[in-house]
Amino acid sequence: MAYKNLEPVSKQLTIIVGLTVVGFMAFGLALSYYRNVLFEQTLDNIHAQNDVLRSDIDQGYRDLEYFRSSQYKDKYAKENLGLLNHGEKILIIQQPTRSLSPDEEESEMRKEQREAAYLELLRQMPIFEHWKLYLFQKEKLTGLKESM
Repeated sequence: MAYKNLEPVSKQLTIIVGLTVVGFMAFGLALSYYRNVLFEQTLDNIHAQNDVLRSDIDQGYRDLEYFRSSQYKDKYAKENLGLLNHGEKILIIQQPTRSLSPDEEESEMRKEQREAAYLELLRQMPIFEHWKLYLFQKEKLTGLKESM
């Protein structure tokens, strides 16, 4: 008679249940590790935001100290209110205005007129033609603009 090694069903079921429990425990461990990694990243982001806020608050305190200083009050009074201290004088430095020569004025006028004529031509043209020129014939469009 041949030896048959048949394990009872209860032992096989116990092994399957045990392996399933171990698998769920491994999955839970991996999930817990992933959550910890995400938490650490979130914590690092919060620390970075706190540093930015801390530097903004420090800058705000420096600005507040400057706005309360006599130097700022003096500057504000001079620039916005037109007040001066005793013995001070105002010196206004302006950039000289550049006048255009008659030739430059004429060329500017011609340029504006050509651009206005080009835009008027485009306004009168159907939209379909606009798209055709824009998509398929860009060189013709630039030539048209330069010829105007």
